[in-house]
Amino acid sequence: MAGIGWHNVTMSANPELRTVDSEILALAEDEYAAAAETARIDVREIHTADEAARASMLLDEVWNVDETGTNVFEPSLIIAFAHAGNYVSAAYSVDEPDEMIGVTIGFFGQPLGTVMHSHIAGVRHQIIGRGAGSAMKLHQRLWCLNLGITEMTWTFDPLIARNAYFNFQRLGVGMVEYLEDFYGQMRDGVNSGQASDRMMVSWPLDRPARASVVDPGSAFPCLRADDDGEPLLSEVPKETEFVSLDFPSDIEDLRGQDADLASRWRLALRTALTGLVGDGWVVDTCLKGGTYLLHHP
Repeated sequence: MAGIGWHNVTMSANPELRTVDSEILALAEDEYAAAAETARIDVREIHTADEAARASMLLDEVWNVDETGTNVFEPSLIIAFAHAGNYVSAAYSVDEPDEMIGVTIGFFGQPLGTVMHSHIAGVRHQIIGRGAGSAMKLHQRLWCLNLGITEMTWTFDPLIARNAYFNFQRLGVGMVEYLEDFYGQMRDGVNSGQASDRMMVSWPLDRPARASVVDPGSAFPCLRADDDGEPLLSEVPKETEFVSLDFPSDIEDLRGQDADLASRWRLALRTALTGLVGDGWVVDTCLKGGTYLLHHP
């Protein structure tokens, strides 16, 4: 499959960067190749103005941007990021090689040479569920490892259950911090009219995913829905080892039906997570359907 070879990486290798073990690189390449074949996509770096324009339009489509003249990511910025050697790629359908179906953009973070911050990634709504997002993330990991970068960070909306499950269960990320209203008011169709809370996570690229230590059946329900679907917070008993935080399985659908209730869930999850983490609790994982599990080391 085209795009797996790494002769086309445009950034010159920095002699001060660490070298990743060849076995780790080989495994990362195999994992990307398998995921891309399953999803029937080919992930390639993009460089031209035409590619950048198409990528910008795709991101606007994914984030449901209206015709106000704003963009999720300006084409000129995409070109600048790519030309400066950051990670800018697009996923294309194997069946229709010119059909762009996903975009990922990341930039280097501090400390330089060790961290990639993945700023945005999106796939067309029709493609969700066939594994394209996973293949795109594995391509980005392999690109980083080839440069000696062994950590990737990003932020996501902690109320999006499918993203939380993917990040914690599939990739094995760890929570870094909870960022309240991180971007301020956003104008796209997905985020407008609500606080832009984000969870920042870190993914170690050169180590296997860590195993969960929490027994879901013994977790105390610190946050759950009451009989009316309202968020219900409970104080955690002192002897508790594990806690669970339930949240709506499809917050996007709930926003469309009852925006005020969705906002109450935002506040409840924010209160629960920041309070527990502030007391030393650690987010262990997220179960499919919307349940964070935490433990106290």
